[in-house]
Amino acid sequence: MTEQVLAITEETIEKLSSSLGEPRWLKNFRLNAFEQYLTLPEEQSNLYTKYSPSFELDLDALANSSARKEKIEEQGRSSPIDQLTQGIESGYYYISTETETIASKSIRELEKRGVVFCDFSEALEKHQKLVEEIFKDKAIKPSEDKYAALNSALFSNAWLIAFPKETALESPLRRRFYLNSPRPHFEQVWIWAEEGSQITFLTESYGSETRGALSEVVEVYLKDNSSVSYSNIQNLSHECVFLSNKRAVCGKDASMNWTLGNFGGSVTRSRLDSLFAREGSGAEVVEVVFGDGSQKFDLVSDLTHKAPNTKGRILSNAVLKESSRSIFKGMIRISKEAKNSNAYLAGHGILLSPNARSDAIPGLEISTNEVKATHSASVAQIDEEQVFYMMTRGVPEDEAKKFIVLGFLEPGISRIRSEELRDSIRDLIEAKWYGKHGLIQHRKKEVLFEEEEEAEEKKRAELSKDIFEGHYKYR
Repeated sequence: MTEQVLAITEETIEKLSSSLGEPRWLKNFRLNAFEQYLTLPEEQSNLYTKYSPSFELDLDALANSSARKEKIEEQGRSSPIDQLTQGIESGYYYISTETETIASKSIRELEKRGVVFCDFSEALEKHQKLVEEIFKDKAIKPSEDKYAALNSALFSNAWLIAFPKETALESPLRRRFYLNSPRPHFEQVWIWAEEGSQITFLTESYGSETRGALSEVVEVYLKDNSSVSYSNIQNLSHECVFLSNKRAVCGKDASMNWTLGNFGGSVTRSRLDSLFAREGSGAEVVEVVFGDGSQKFDLVSDLTHKAPNTKGRILSNAVLKESSRSIFKGMIRISKEAKNSNAYLAGHGILLSPNARSDAIPGLEISTNEVKATHSASVAQIDEEQVFYMMTRGVPEDEAKKFIVLGFLEPGISRIRSEELRDSIRDLIEAKWYGKHGLIQHRKKEVLFEEEEEAEEKKRAELSKDIFEGHYKYR
């Protein structure tokens, strides 16, 4: 990776902390994270160094930026504001940029039910004890990754989501974010699920056609018997860098579901880990990637088993056009104490161009017996026999290939617990197939009869059964 010219100093971080009204312990945490950033390597393992894409962060722009707000300009019906506010028909949500909230719905109703969904300033003001508890033993420590450390030093906003015991909502929590500045933006998300609670969080990230960067740290803390479903669409500008670190820490019999869609960004660097800290916990991860142009995707998805009778599943599917690149690096780690663990890890890629490239490096680190651990990887072109078959039925060649790609990615899309968001991803894939980028027109959700909704739910359940333990057959 390209070495950065250092534009951020300890004085910069102290000023940031002071402007946010933070307590001293949080300022010290930032300064320690900055020290870690200066000393940590780009990659922890030399095995992956040659695969790491180069990118630059304009820390100069961040260090020298003024405090004025960047507002989205209104430009008639097709303005970003209009498009951002389309398509959310249900749930509790925020729609925001780096500096302002554009719209929100029913947030205060959550407070009556004891549910927290707020930004950083409100979290410090009203829920500082919980924030302190999170920082006492952070899921993602600055010492673990260079860009997680940079985020911990520089994040200017955060979102706190917390559910009390045995709490569930009838609608999901949602956030739609628009990166509207060439300056790098750093933020964190903390999801806290108390015993027996159930959380569904849907998030989308878009960006203007300006060079910039979005760095996020997402931490999920699951107490015993809790359940969290996290879905994310990333469709930033092709001029942006996207840096993501995510980790879930699962308590006894807790369940975590990750569904990630990476479509935008010039470079996407993603690090994801599901840590099974207590017996009976489990996680499923499905990631879909669609790259074109010269996009680069550097993806890591890990399963860390530290307790017995735990179960993890990962499936990463990538479709690559033109000269785009992807590297998938996954690791199953099973400790001595984690007997009867069950883990599955798979990375599959489809290449639509001779200049596209996909690499997959799955791995195992197993320190005990009486476990089941499987990994697989495959990269190939579209099956020409399938294309020919569809063409004999009157489907044009380009359309036939598009349908095959949609079918390849559909098992991941179908798991998202929002019909609106599933439709948005399908629209996004179709738009990208035809070379269209940026914000998409969110379709209005079709009203289904009760019988149709039940059939759709059954179909999604069947697809979820099939996507793990199998190997994608190209020919």
